Amino acid sequence: MDAPAWTVLRCSGCSQCFGRKAGAKGKCSRCGVIANEKTEIISHAANEQELQNEISLANVPEHLKSKLSEKMTSKTAAPVREDDAHRLTECLLSAAVDGIIKAENVVKSLAKMNITLRAPDLIEMAYSQGLLLKLSEDEWQGLD
Repeated sequence: MDAPAWTVLRCSGCSQCFGRKAGAKGKCSRCGVIANEKTEIISHAANEQELQNEISLANVPEHLKSKLSEKMTSKTAAPVREDDAHRLTECLLSAAVDGIIKAENVVKSLAKMNITLRAPDLIEMAYSQGLLLKLSEDEWQGLD
């Protein structure tokens, strides 16, 4: 059995959970603290969809977890194919100007690549997976 591709971590600075790709340094998507010896490993995920679900469940208050879990299982999304994930990552990277990603540039990049996804949805997905660091209301930075 292969090692999990993703790890869900709880930030030692702000207690927000975020994802880290196997072999990569983790950095909290909320406060920017780099994963260290005080960072708690919450769970593992085999793919990005599972990672998103794990992070969502880890960040929701305890009394709402069962309701969220039910809604997540009843609403199963179509699996993201590897080439789709690559195109979406490419779209975000092409929207970056001097390392900064703005929503307006993501809109242009999505249109240019003929991807029918709303820019806020793509940004939120990447942010929730720990792939983007929010700098301001309309600016993000890609994380390795």
